[in-house]
This record gives sequence, structure tokens and C-alpha cells, in this order.
Amino acid sequence: MMHQAFKVARRGILQGFAAMLAAGCKPQSSWLAARATSARGVKWIPFYGESADEQTLSAYDLVVLDPTFKGSKTAITQAGARICGYLSLAEIRTADAVYARLDPAARLDENPAWPGTRRIDIRHKSWTDLVVTDIVPAIIAAGFTGLLLDTLDTPPYLERQNPDAYHGMRHAAIELVRTIRRANPTILLIMNRGYDLLPDVAGNLDAVVAESLLTAPDEVCHYKRNTEAEINAQLSLLAPIQRGNLRLPILSLDYWEPEDVGTIRQIYSQERQLGHHPYVATRMLDTIIQEPII
Repeated sequence: MMHQAFKVARRGILQGFAAMLAAGCKPQSSWLAARATSARGVKWIPFYGESADEQTLSAYDLVVLDPTFKGSKTAITQAGARICGYLSLAEIRTADAVYARLDPAARLDENPAWPGTRRIDIRHKSWTDLVVTDIVPAIIAAGFTGLLLDTLDTPPYLERQNPDAYHGMRHAAIELVRTIRRANPTILLIMNRGYDLLPDVAGNLDAVVAESLLTAPDEVCHYKRNTEAEINAQLSLLAPIQRGNLRLPILSLDYWEPEDVGTIRQIYSQERQLGHHPYVATRMLDTIIQEPII
């Protein structure tokens, strides 16, 4: 998953939530919402390696995989697990096969945090068409029953950085999520972060991923605890979707050194105290790190 600088206009976002509550917008109920309210909660894992032990993955309720996963999805789902395909909507790896089909006019600069990854000008209709009529149907046809939408922090971030050059990026991101939902009304739709969009897309989602809430990887693949101010800033943006008509499950994704079992236990405990459904991973998300047994 991608990491952007956490800069949001908190007041505007919370005002948007208030307006949506007044309008009575309500996210659709789903299997995931029912699982989230159970005593066990949601046991989930994002795994972006090409292969893994399917039996281990099948023990999770929700498994997020890269569409290039080469293992048996049937072996994972036969015990009842649901699988979502990873989909980056505002950034693309130049090594991806679909990159050659991206309109050159929609190719923006490289993301300096992720070499080999370029940002996308999602205002181009050609990108929406490619996503909705080709990329998403291909993921669903491959046996996935949902999508994890990533990099949706990028459009509003770019618009804030350069309002003239990127005017309309946030609106385009909102419309892209809504269009995906209209075209796929029954699949699970989960958004990673994208807090700036939540006031306008929460009703189209089944869950939100709070990535790097308590901890985060640094630039050299070490791990750090976030400051209290950083944590509270994210929690204030997540609070409206934990109550009333906007209630959505929050799947937390933190990062830590797998050998430090004691700290990993603490992270799981802290996230559950917040009402979240946690998973603790390594930065590249290509290794299964099981929750330590207490």
C-alpha cells in the first residue's frame, strides 16, 4: 500500500460528514458489517506476495490479495473466507501490464516514495473507462468478490499542493468510487484511508482501512510509533463512521518488526480497544505475520 503525507483539511471533512448525516445517507449492510459486529470481529489480512500457504490464508475471514496472486483462490475460500483484489486507483507501477494502456496524457510524475510508480490524472475519462469496463471486471472474473481501493489520498493531496494544475482531482476521485459501486452493487468495496473523500463516498463502502494508525514504517524499513497528535488526527476523521447511519467497520493496518512479539500484542490490543479489526504486517506485505497467541 502507498503512503502519502498525512495532510487533510479536518474541518471541511467533518462538516461534510455532518451534512451527509442530515441527508440520511446510509451505507449498505453487508456480510462484512455482520461479521464486524460478531464477538470474534473481522480477522483479516492483506497479502501481496505471489504465493502463500492457502490453508493459512483460509483461516481468515477476509483476505486481500494482489490480482497477480498465483495460488489457489478456491482453496482459500472453501472454508468461507472472502477475497478482495487490490486496486490502486490513482497511482500505477510502470511494470504493470495495464500501464501501456494508460493514456499518456493521464500519466503524471513518479511518486518519490515509491520508485517505479507514477501518479495518474484521474480526471481523464479514459482512465475511468479502463477501470470500470476492463480492470475491475477482469479482477472479478478471476474469482475475487471485492476490491480494496488504494492510493485515493493522492488526488486531494495533489489538488491541495497545486490547486490550479490539479483542480477537480478530489471530485474525480469521488466520482470514480461511485461509478465503481454503481457498476458492481454486490461486491465488497473497501477503501484504504482516503479520509478526505469519506464524507462523499462512505455510503458506497463496506469498510475503511486505517493504515499506519498507531505505527508506521520509516524510509529504511524500520518501524516507529506515531505521535499522540498523529493518532488523534486520524481518529477524529474516523469517528463519524463509527456511529449512527454512517457506521462502517474499520480495519486497522499497522506495521512492526515480526520478531518483537510483545509490541505486536500491544498493537492488537490497542486497536481492539478502539473498536477496530487489526492486522500487523511488515512494510512490503508479502509475508504472513500471524497474531501472537496470548
